[in-house]
This record gives sequence, structure tokens and C-alpha cells, in this order.
Amino acid sequence: MTGMLLYTLLGLSLAVLMGVARGSMRRWVIGAGLALLVVFVAFPFSRARGFLSRDTIDPTLLALAPVFPLLLLIPLGVLAALVLARRGAAGWGGALGGAAVLVAAGSWYVQPAQLVRLQPVNGLMELLIAGVVAGSIALLSFSRPQQRIPILVVAALAGGLAFFWFHTPQGGGAYLPKSLGYYKLFFPTPPESQQAMIDSYNQALPELNAIRKELGQDELKPIQGLSDLQGAIPQQASSEGYRLVQPATTQYGAFGIFFLAGLMLGAGLVLLRNPALQEPDDFRAGILIALVATLLMPAFDATEFDLNKLVVGWPFLQQFADKAWPPLLADVAAERYPLQEVLSQIAVTVQMALVGTFLAAIFAMPISFLAARNVTSGTPLMRSVFYLTRLFLNVLRGVPTLIIALILVAAVGLGPFAGVMAIAIHSLTELGKLYSEAIENADKGPVEALESTGASGVNVVRWAILPQVLPLFVSYTVYNFEINFRSSLVLGLVGAGGIGYFINEKMASGQYDQMIVGVIAIVIVVNIIDFASSWLRSRLV
Repeated sequence: MTGMLLYTLLGLSLAVLMGVARGSMRRWVIGAGLALLVVFVAFPFSRARGFLSRDTIDPTLLALAPVFPLLLLIPLGVLAALVLARRGAAGWGGALGGAAVLVAAGSWYVQPAQLVRLQPVNGLMELLIAGVVAGSIALLSFSRPQQRIPILVVAALAGGLAFFWFHTPQGGGAYLPKSLGYYKLFFPTPPESQQAMIDSYNQALPELNAIRKELGQDELKPIQGLSDLQGAIPQQASSEGYRLVQPATTQYGAFGIFFLAGLMLGAGLVLLRNPALQEPDDFRAGILIALVATLLMPAFDATEFDLNKLVVGWPFLQQFADKAWPPLLADVAAERYPLQEVLSQIAVTVQMALVGTFLAAIFAMPISFLAARNVTSGTPLMRSVFYLTRLFLNVLRGVPTLIIALILVAAVGLGPFAGVMAIAIHSLTELGKLYSEAIENADKGPVEALESTGASGVNVVRWAILPQVLPLFVSYTVYNFEINFRSSLVLGLVGAGGIGYFINEKMASGQYDQMIVGVIAIVIVVNIIDFASSWLRSRLV
């Protein structure tokens, strides 16, 4: 419970800080309320265990509402708060809505473990996917109001086809099997079912303890209630769709609920004290706050963000620092010369970036004219070339340099050649895009003047467009070289040569005092290239 109180206090503290800064508090009430609705429906709160770890399910509060109906107070309180905010009583709405959420979520958190029965909601995820497909197409109607009706019809047809495709034997369910029945509601089980599971567990305990004894593990004791279960429930119950819900075993949705409830409560209280802290665009700002919050919370969870890992890993960091300093520049007795090797490899890295950038610039220049809308607008054939070139650049730009390097290392072997080609291929797409945008933004006056004299397309490009865009081309190329040098450092980690390969080798072998020489060299060279690149680009543009 301490963690939940801490999350609530964090939300309250943020609201107080915003109030001290004289910012609008109504937007925080609205943003927290909208985010709470998303968290209630979509973010996991507790944990429900089965027999095996793969049977574990992390239910949302909406899924748990049939088991604990008081949870429905959360959306009701939030909706009431949003209505009050709309009608000019955001202070009361935030205070009452935040308090309602805290009461409902806190009441569920202190409940004991209980047995529940799963009920998949079939068709929900399919409907959601169909809605995303239809909505994506329908967005085009805003930019083309004259074609709004046909676009909406196409959107509805596409959404319907997507929905039914998931139900065909060879449709979406065959490729995304977890999407079918993904969302599950939890329903309570009668006390006799829970007692039957306790009896079944105790009857199977002697056999289980015999196995544990052979494995050298401690014996388990008979249980009196489901809260005494350690780990999994019996296999038969799990296969029949039962799970053991443990309300206090929280997931990231619990942080969202208590933090946002504290934020809403705090913002409401500050508004009650100073009702003037609101602005006309609060609803738009509130939607943005809710969007950011609902994107960040699952992102932090998916990336396993945990500062405690730094505390656990601190001894290694200290050990690394002790072994890495002072740097070993040379060991004549052992005939080891790290500085000499670093200078050689850093030169290779610079040359990789240089050659890769040069090749990319050579091929990007003609391609960029084919990808420029103002140069290829003459005939239908040229328009087709424009769309094909843009498609080529967009597709290839979506493949990271590291992935290209991995493929090329497998194809041509270890060494800088794979790194050079990876840099050249990816930089071709980047420079092609930048060059084409520079061409499209060129002044039309000289172009129209030459065209009025009957000049050919080649002459128009040579005398009207190139003089305008060449300084930009050079500036973009220099900047791309700066980026490519940093990329080439990483490419060495996958065997594509350069200083990255040296650092990876020394790090893997524990020779930190040699590895740090390479790091220092990288810092120096990066700063030199940055300063030189900035100076050169300032002279060109």
C-alpha cells in the first residue's frame, strides 16, 4: 500500500507545483480524467495466475469490474468530473472524481486473493482493428472535402473487410492468433468452487512434496485459503479457465490509476482555492496531456525502465572505472600498443564515413531530381517515375543502417567494406530526400525565365536549379558525413570494421584500460568533426 500512497502523493505534488506556477489547473483535471478512462479500459492493474507462467494474465480494472463492481465508480466519477469541468465546476469535479477513483482502486487493492473465471470477449480486438483501418482511411476526407462521401464509403468497406478477414480460416487469426479473444472479463466463482480447489490442492500436496524433496526444495504446507497459495493454481482448474487474482500484485496500470487520481484530486483542490486558474483552450490541452500520459506509461513498462537496476549494477560500474583508469597507451614489455591501434582504427572509421557519404552523394544527386515534384510534373510517365522514386527512398530509409550492415557482413564477411556499403545505402535515401526537397523549394523565377526562351530541360536544370541548390547539397552532405561517422562507430560492434570493432573486442575481453583509449579518441574526433562541420556549413549557407 505504501507504493500506491507514494504514487498518489506524486500526482498531488505535481498538481501543487502547477498551481504554484500559476498554470491552468482545469486542463490537468481534464487530461487526468481522459487518461484515467484509457487506463481503466486498457492498462493492466493486477495479476491473475494460472498453472504455468504462460497462463498468467494481467487484467484491467474494466475486466475486474464483474468481480468487484465498486470499480465502476472510477469511470462514473471521471465522467462526472469531465461534465462538471465543461460546466465551469472543474474544481469540484476534480476533487470528487479523484477521490472516487482513489476509493474504488484502493478498495480493490486491499482485497484478498480470489478465484475467478475467464470469459473472452470475442470480436472486440477484431472490431478495434477494423476501426483503426476505417479511421485511417476516413482521415483523408478532411483534406479532400469534395470527395468526403466516397472516402467514407471506402473506409466503411475497408473496415468491414478487415473485420471479416480476421474470422476467415486463413485470415488474420492465422497470423495473429493472440488477437482472437484477447480481451477477457473476469467473473466471480461461488465459495464452493473455491473450497473445492483448496481441497484438490491439499490432496495433491503429498505427491508434489515428494517431487520437491527429490529436487532438494522445501516442502509446502496445506492451505486454509486461496491467499495461502504460493505461485500457481492446480493444472485442471487452470485449463478450465480459472485464475487466481491477486489484487495487491500490481502492474503499471496501478501506477497510472493512483498517480492520475492524485493529479486530478490535487488539481481540483487547487482550483477550488483559486478558480481563476483556467484557460479557454483547456480541453485541447487536456486531450494532449492524456495522449502523452497514455503513450508514456506502457512505453516505460515495455522498456523495463527500473532505476533500481542501476543501484544493483553500481558495483560493476565502480569496478569498470577502477580497471579503465588510467588508460593503457602502450605496454612495451608485452608488445601491446593500444594507442597505435586506436589511431589506425579511428582513421579507418573516418574513411568509412567519408567513402560511404561520397558514394551516397554521387548517386543521390540524379535520383533527387527524379524525386522532385517540380521537375517531374511534365508528363504522366515522369509523374510515375516520381512516385516510384519516392516509394523507393521511403522504403529503403525505413531500414536502419545497423540492419543493412548485419546483412552485408553475412554476405561479404567481416571488415569495413560491409560498413561502407551500409552507410552508402542508407545515406543515399537520406540525401535523396534532402536534395529533392531543396530542388522543390528552389526559386521558380529563373526556371520560368529559361523555359520562356525555349531552353531544354537539361539547360533549365543546369543554369536555373543547380546554382540555387548546390550550396545546400554540399551543406547536407557535410552534415550527413557527421552523422555517418557516428553511425560507423556502432557498425563496428557488428563486425563492420572501424573503432567500434576495437571497442567491442576489448570490452568483451575485459581490457577496459585499452577500451577507454578508443572512447577518448572517439570523443576528440567527434568534437573536431562537429566544429569543422558547423564552420563549413555556416560558410556555405
